[in-house]
Amino acid sequence: MKMWDIALKDLVRSFRSAFAVTMMFVAPLLMTAIFYFALGGLASGSGLSVPATEVQVVNLDRPAPQFENFALGKMLTEFLQSDALQGVVHATAASDGASAREAVNQRMAGVAIILPENLTKALLSAEGRASITLIQDPTLSLGPGIVKGIISQFVDGYTGARIAANVFAAQARERGIQVDVATAQDVALQYGMWASASAQNRNNGQNPAIELQAPPSKSAATNQRALLAGLIMAGMMIFFTFFTAAAAAETILTEDEQGTLARLFTTATPRTIILAGKFAGVVMLVLVQVVVLVLVSGRAFGIYWGDAMTVTLLCVGMVLLASGFGVFIMSFIKNTRQTGTVMGGGLTISGMLGGLFTTGFQNLPRAYEVINLFTPHGWALRGWKTALAGGGVSDVLPTVLVMLGLGAVFFAIGALLFRKRFA
Repeated sequence: MKMWDIALKDLVRSFRSAFAVTMMFVAPLLMTAIFYFALGGLASGSGLSVPATEVQVVNLDRPAPQFENFALGKMLTEFLQSDALQGVVHATAASDGASAREAVNQRMAGVAIILPENLTKALLSAEGRASITLIQDPTLSLGPGIVKGIISQFVDGYTGARIAANVFAAQARERGIQVDVATAQDVALQYGMWASASAQNRNNGQNPAIELQAPPSKSAATNQRALLAGLIMAGMMIFFTFFTAAAAAETILTEDEQGTLARLFTTATPRTIILAGKFAGVVMLVLVQVVVLVLVSGRAFGIYWGDAMTVTLLCVGMVLLASGFGVFIMSFIKNTRQTGTVMGGGLTISGMLGGLFTTGFQNLPRAYEVINLFTPHGWALRGWKTALAGGGVSDVLPTVLVMLGLGAVFFAIGALLFRKRFA
C-alpha cells in the first residue's frame, strides 16, 4: 500500500508542474502539427498543379486529294482541343500566323503553333519535308515544353508512315520492281490508317500502351494524410514518452539531493518499497501520457492506430520500455547537474538513431531501418508503424515481446544500481 501512495504522490506532483504537462502533452501534439502541415503536401494526393497553357493554332495544312480524309493538320488541331488535354492545354484556332504571333507578344497566349501547308503530304509520303513552327513566350518554360512534347509525340506516330514507304520502295527496287509515287503514297496512307486505328484501340482500353488512372479520391487522400499524421505522431510520442520517463526517474536524484529521500528512508517503510514506489510512479506517469496522446491525436488528426487489442499491447510495451529505459539511464547519473546532458543530448541522439524524426519521409535506405533497431526507440517505432500499416495482434506481438524484454532488462539493471546506491 505504501508503494502506491508514493507512486500517487509523485504522479500528482508531476501534474502540478506546468513544464511537465507541456512536455508530456502539448509539445508532442504541437510538434506533430508543425511537421504534419510542413510535410502534408506529400500525402495530399493533389500533386503538382500546372496551369493550362494558352495555345494559338494556325492550320495551313492543305492535303492532296488522296489525303483529304486523313488531314493531319486538322487531326492535330482537334487533338490539342480534345477534352483529354484540357487540363494542360487550352487550344484555339487562329486565322493566320501574324495574329498568332501577336497573341504571344501580347501574352494572351503562351505558345503559337503554325502547321505548314504540306504537313500531311510530308508525313504520309516519301516526298518533301515539313516544319512545324512554334513561337513561345520567353518567360515560360514548363508550358511550352509540354506543348512541344505533345506535338512531337503526335508527329512521331506518323513519321513511321514515311519510313514504311521508303522501306517498301527499297525492297521493291531490290526485286527489280519500279514503284511510282502514287503507290508509295498509298503504302504510307495505309500505314497511317493502321497507326491511327492502333491509337484508337489504345484509347478504348484495348492493349493500352499507357494505363491512365484517376487521381486519388477525397477519401483516399484523407487516409494518406491520416497515415502521415500517424507516422509523425508516433515518432513524437515515442520521443517525449522516453523524455518523460527519464524526467520522472530524475526525481529520485532530486529528492536525494534535497534530503527528502533520506527522510523517507528513516521511516518504517523498507527502502525496497520506497524505490518500488518511485519506479511505479514513473510507469503510471508514462501510462497516462501515452493513453492521452493516443486518444487526443486520434481525434485531432484522424489517426486510426489500430484495433483495441493491438493498441493496448503497443501501449503496454512502450510504457514499460520507456519507463525501464528512463530508470536505467538515470541509475548511472551521480547528480542532477549531469542530467541536462543526458536528457538533452543522449535522448535526442538516441531518438535520431531510432528514426523518430524521419517518420514523415519515404524511401529511406534499408540500412537506416536496421540501425533504428539498435535503439529501444526503434523497436517502439516499428510496432506503431506496423499497426498504422494495418497490422493486427499477430503482427505486432513479436515487436511487443522484444519491447517488454528490453524494458524488463533495463528496469532490472536500473533498480539494482539504485538499490546499491541507497543500501
